[in-house]
Amino acid sequence: MPIIVSHTESLPAYKVLEQEQVPIIRRYRAQQQDIRPLNIGLLNLMPTAAKEATEIQYLRMLANSPLQINPYYVYFDHHKSSSGGDHMEKFYRKFSEIKTIGLDGLIITGANLEHYAFEDVHYWEELKEFILWADRHVTSTIYGCWASHAGLFIHYGVERVDLGAKRLGIFSHKVNHEHESILTRSMDDRVDIPYSRWTGIPEDAIEEIEDLQVLIESETAGIHLISSKNGRRVFVQGHPEYDRETLAREYKRDKENGVKVNLPENYFEGNDPNQKPYCGWMANAHVFYSNWINFIYQNTHYDPLKPLMEEEES
Repeated sequence: MPIIVSHTESLPAYKVLEQEQVPIIRRYRAQQQDIRPLNIGLLNLMPTAAKEATEIQYLRMLANSPLQINPYYVYFDHHKSSSGGDHMEKFYRKFSEIKTIGLDGLIITGANLEHYAFEDVHYWEELKEFILWADRHVTSTIYGCWASHAGLFIHYGVERVDLGAKRLGIFSHKVNHEHESILTRSMDDRVDIPYSRWTGIPEDAIEEIEDLQVLIESETAGIHLISSKNGRRVFVQGHPEYDRETLAREYKRDKENGVKVNLPENYFEGNDPNQKPYCGWMANAHVFYSNWINFIYQNTHYDPLKPLMEEEES
């Protein structure tokens, strides 16, 4: 949680910490905040077989914070999965209800839809409507994997590209600390990220958009993390939320389904799928999600129906 600092305090350490994006909150802003749990929504687009595992992975990330979190599981008003209905009906809330509750943060997961044009996805219009609502009413939204491509297309018109083969494995990335983003504060200079996707984001298209910052990228795997300059739109191509065995399960599933896929890179010991998989990304993943929660906490309004604290001063 942030350190409270008065505007009259001049301890040199405070200036250094602020430049490093260490969580600091000015006293006048802290006095405006009545502490309450943060409302974080999870729009889980994964198929039924992976839905509960995805819930666990993201809850594991969100739980690593001293702040209290109210998780809300979201689904569409008009388009529901044909399977797993009981789970959805019992634990998930419709868009229309979520809009009356309000969210401080939102995570939109990936989906097994990379081979479809966006407009051919049966819930595309409803997804687009919710994304545009979130952009106006939610302090910060994370778009994961397929959702990062959908979000970049909706907000900036960026067209994804076909990679020709599935990018599967663990890839080393450089953290661009020169952007001084709170999202990458305290992360290592180089981080490993799991990937599992058929399509990607063209780097040249991102470089042309002034509002976007590339925060983490790889020489071999491309861009992992992009943020709008105000931090309210966060695009995550990789899967830092994955647990140790997730890629192994996906690889086995693809092979059983006859999908032509290579062995996950840099993952199995000795490239032997019978050996223990490598896991070297979880610590930085927890740092990233803790940073995101801290960013929301410092900027969100006490009223969850309003996205930003500054509204109270206007």
